Amino acid sequence: MSNPGSSGRLRRNGRLRPSRAAAWMLSHSAGTVKPFIELAKAQFTALQLPARSRELGILTVAEYTETTFVAAQHNPMSQAAGVDERTRQLIRSRQLDDAELSPHDSALLRFTAEIVQHPRIADDVFDTARQFLSERELVEALQVIGYYWTFGRIFTVPA
Repeated sequence: MSNPGSSGRLRRNGRLRPSRAAAWMLSHSAGTVKPFIELAKAQFTALQLPARSRELGILTVAEYTETTFVAAQHNPMSQAAGVDERTRQLIRSRQLDDAELSPHDSALLRFTAEIVQHPRIADDVFDTARQFLSERELVEALQVIGYYWTFGRIFTVPA
């Protein structure tokens, strides 16, 4: 995550804060801020997608959108959801097919990365994801991926 505009870090009272660029971008559409925040809340309260799977997706989106703020925020959340440090390292190094990953994790990570990088997902990647995720989980994963892709784009716009 080398994009200097993507660091999204400000420290205030020892807490990591979103970038000024993100606040600036959101301020141009004040009417959409509340629904955007409500959609974020739904990612944590209304999904059947397991928290661990959600966090794997979020970390992968953060890596591929170069959004260090999101990665920093979700590292402890992912740990609490059961994502170990080695898995987080593999995501950061984009080793999504590594043999250390479970087939489920690899399928979900590849699915996420494919969606972030391409307008259409490859059939083999989708077929593999379908082996591990229910139809509902696939749709919910897509919603999480889409939300954090949007969030990532907001955070990587230069101030």
